Amino acid sequence: MTMSTRRRIVATTFQRTIHRYSHTEKRRHYHTTATSCSSNNNNNTNKHDTEHHHRDPLTNGGTVVGVFLFHRHGDRAPNRYLGDPDYLQNESEHWYGRIPGGDAHDKLSRYFPPEIHKSQNGGNYLDVNREPFGFLTYRGMDQMREVGSKFRQRYEKFGFVSNENTASPSARVKHGNGQYSFLDHWDVQAYSTNYLRTVMSVQCFLDGLIGKRPSDHDIITKKSVTNNSQNQIYAGGGLKRYYKDMGKHERLAHLHGSMWTTAEDMNRNGDGSSSAEDDCQIKVQVRDKEIDTLNAFDRHPQMMNGLVKDVVATEQFQRIDGNAKPLADELSTYLPGLRGAPQAFGGTPSGVNWVHANDHFVCRRSHSIPLAADFSDHDEISSENEDAEAALASMAIPVYSHLAWRFREWYRCPKLLSAVARPPFKEMMKNMVEAANDLRPNDRRPFVLYSCHDVTLLALLYAIGADFLVSGEDCGGVDMQEEGDGDQTYSGMTAGSVRKGTQQTGFRWWPAYSSTIAFELVRLDESQSLGMDEQHVIRVILNGDTLTLMPRMSTEDEGILKEQSLCSRQVFGESQMMRLSDFEQVIRVLEEAGGQGSSSSVEEDNLELLGKIGVDGG
Repeated sequence: MTMSTRRRIVATTFQRTIHRYSHTEKRRHYHTTATSCSSNNNNNTNKHDTEHHHRDPLTNGGTVVGVFLFHRHGDRAPNRYLGDPDYLQNESEHWYGRIPGGDAHDKLSRYFPPEIHKSQNGGNYLDVNREPFGFLTYRGMDQMREVGSKFRQRYEKFGFVSNENTASPSARVKHGNGQYSFLDHWDVQAYSTNYLRTVMSVQCFLDGLIGKRPSDHDIITKKSVTNNSQNQIYAGGGLKRYYKDMGKHERLAHLHGSMWTTAEDMNRNGDGSSSAEDDCQIKVQVRDKEIDTLNAFDRHPQMMNGLVKDVVATEQFQRIDGNAKPLADELSTYLPGLRGAPQAFGGTPSGVNWVHANDHFVCRRSHSIPLAADFSDHDEISSENEDAEAALASMAIPVYSHLAWRFREWYRCPKLLSAVARPPFKEMMKNMVEAANDLRPNDRRPFVLYSCHDVTLLALLYAIGADFLVSGEDCGGVDMQEEGDGDQTYSGMTAGSVRKGTQQTGFRWWPAYSSTIAFELVRLDESQSLGMDEQHVIRVILNGDTLTLMPRMSTEDEGILKEQSLCSRQVFGESQMMRLSDFEQVIRVLEEAGGQGSSSSVEEDNLELLGKIGVDGG
């Protein structure tokens, strides 16, 4: 592609200002706004021009001409039962009460039908026979609807109809309910990995993105029911009725299991007339393995198994993971199922599956369930259980931190990182170039959703060089402790834990349920481009926070900084935005690093390996 082609302006009638996220003093970010420009403004400059020049492209400038969004699924039941086998049935009953019935999936599939290619486990979900374990909960459904609704607000409030008086006629098209149709302006596509929880998650995201949000009365009613149910659940402090009653209260607290989306929302005609059925649906595609880009662990289980084994065999991994064996042994006394949980790579020195171990803490905390609860029929919590609760609570952060360290070691391996991140990046790059060069004024813009897993999001962040991940001290096992200032990074980035001066210490961050990474393709106007040789830049937003990026721009760059100094790396965000050509170079480095490990040939399914490597717990 010639440079002149890259610089072509994509004409559009839909201009908008992108939301400037508020930043408190406590929440420190890596960019500064353009307020320093004010001293250079002429006093006679009108207010519009002054605001125009103050725009900071990193956070709120330009025109978005494409959105490519990767999200983790919503809250789910634990993937595996780890407790005493005598109480398996009791815990199963509990989680059955927290997951929706098949009718919820059926309703969502009316407008967002799944389309699973036969190459994907014969057209069947990989997790469908494990119910209730690993299934999306009512809470997870609501999380994804809320996330979808927030993205609708982002692109609606700061989008086409923010100023109805100046918007073009096509931008002011509204339906009878007084709201414009999201689909009038965005070409929405949805892709998922082959798990029921990821398919239902993106269906719920779409429901919140396209459908109308419930009224304030419904939301207030939901909160009231939630508060009442909490009081009823914990009355007396016993657990006997907890697992029996929780399903009823969970369903009451849920948004009545109803759909937000209506046929009117799906109709793109804008005049109230009906559309063909196919035009009123957004298919959730689980694509042919030959072209699927989302899940290298399931697509190439043997190749990924070999790459991870190479990491496990290193001296550093053997030493640090071996140091964590006492922690694993102690944890297994309380969670005996860990001893029999599958391990990939022929096992590791610590001897347990840390994804499953961490899963116990995440799922229990998400639903306010005591860590030591065995769901037996006792009414009171014994002193023995109180001791177990305290012991497990003390292990939560070390377990979580060691898991994060292990995946940090995985993604330190260039071939392994390339195998996971290169395919989605290449697909995204192709779509971005098309959007930058080929969109016409009245064309809908690409809005592409990818529903996947925590380990996939983590790989994308390492590959794009999210600066809070790619630098920091390495440690693991029993040496993992809280940050020195008391901050923790248990479920997301917390204030002060991402960067401390020139040292970054946020590598223990892990994608929480419903986490999102949005890659926005932004077209800058001439005044914003400030002499750049390209007019399109990429803005990366993680859970509402715009990221500063330090990717590998050559094979000589370290993927995770250890010997290389921070000042030696090219940084995108503060004074320089990532251009399409920069992103192309990031992909080229991934390809060079991947070598034969990035083969596109599809392996035969190996169900014994699937679920051992990490996605099963994601």
